[in-house]
Amino acid sequence: MIRDSIPTLAEFLQAPLESIRQVAPKTMVFSSGGSRRKAALANLPATGEAYARWSHGQLLACLQLFFRHGIKHLFLPMLLPNQFQETTPDYREHLEGWVARGAAGSAMREFYREHNWRVRLLDTQPSPIITEAAQSLHQPSDNSEQPTLWWFIVRDSEDPWQAIFQAAHQTAFKTRSQAIEAIYGEPIPPAELLVSFGKPQINQDVLPPLLVGNLQCYWTQKPGYTLSEAEFRQILYDFAYTRQTWQSDKTERTKAALEFRQHWERGPILGLGQQLGPFWYPQSTSIELEL
Repeated sequence: MIRDSIPTLAEFLQAPLESIRQVAPKTMVFSSGGSRRKAALANLPATGEAYARWSHGQLLACLQLFFRHGIKHLFLPMLLPNQFQETTPDYREHLEGWVARGAAGSAMREFYREHNWRVRLLDTQPSPIITEAAQSLHQPSDNSEQPTLWWFIVRDSEDPWQAIFQAAHQTAFKTRSQAIEAIYGEPIPPAELLVSFGKPQINQDVLPPLLVGNLQCYWTQKPGYTLSEAEFRQILYDFAYTRQTWQSDKTERTKAALEFRQHWERGPILGLGQQLGPFWYPQSTSIELEL
């Protein structure tokens, strides 16, 4: 807690980093999207090495933002089944090369060392190029106290289940924590925060096996890696304070619903949307509170 009483959002946005880190979750999943859409908005061709470098630089700024605010384990999908199924010309042929350079190139390994990050690359069906990249990320100085970035690749939607079945076959674990250690090589706290893009949906492709905790989910509608510090602090404020509404004695809590009768009786359905050309976009929701 920043102090015994709950801070206002304005106070939280201006709070020192050390205070923010105290309420940030240990494990987070970040699944962005729309980077090609963002390139189009910036009048850039969404193909080729220049696009990859441009998008990658914005991604690194986002990762620094998360770790700076106290995230300990950050899981980030690099490639998912729909990308392996794409028919965009020359796209699939370049995927693994982009991943290998983007996650484990020499410049990236130096970047990790400068920021004191530990990095792992997981692949559900490792190929030679990805295996070599993953091995190059292991450094003698690595330790479990470092912020850890977990890049992962899911080639088929059945793969996450296979990872669990394979671990169960090879290791006689009896608890969830033991199963997590069998799959990832170390204990990892369950993820409590998901920040994603676009449609409010989740599946086993995006959520690492066995790591779903009391997961609070947020979906931005800004394409690409464009989350600002103020926006991420708003998410952390909602995560730490606004969503903490549970009470063991619900007597007075239930009565309080009467004060906001019109909002419960006319409540919206979160998740309904509209089409903007070939894209989905959420319906807007607002309420007016009588002060």
